[in-house]
Amino acid sequence: MASTTAESFDGAWIVQRVKGIDIAGFDEMRFDFAEGTLYGSSPCRSFTTTYGPDLQNLMFTPFDIGGGLCDEQTMIAEREFLQQLGLVNRIELAEDGQLVMYNFDEPLLWAVRLPG
Repeated sequence: MASTTAESFDGAWIVQRVKGIDIAGFDEMRFDFAEGTLYGSSPCRSFTTTYGPDLQNLMFTPFDIGGGLCDEQTMIAEREFLQQLGLVNRIELAEDGQLVMYNFDEPLLWAVRLPG
């Protein structure tokens, strides 16, 4: 584990992979960490949640999800993405700088920092 401070995650991240979900073709799967809040956008809707108490025992507050509709398959993939995100209880930075979100020891989501 390269880092465990919340400030290490501040900024924008692009989702690369989500366990069990085909996200190919979804260009707008991203999120931003800022001062204890996670802001995100998925193909159809945006979301916001706060998190704590720490990165090794993480809990999200209920997601505030913005409006928007897409085709049925995209909406299903988005729902599954948000469900996986809701299972996250630990996050860390890998040695290569990739963000990995876990449910206990099981990796669920991988993201890379947005350049710039």
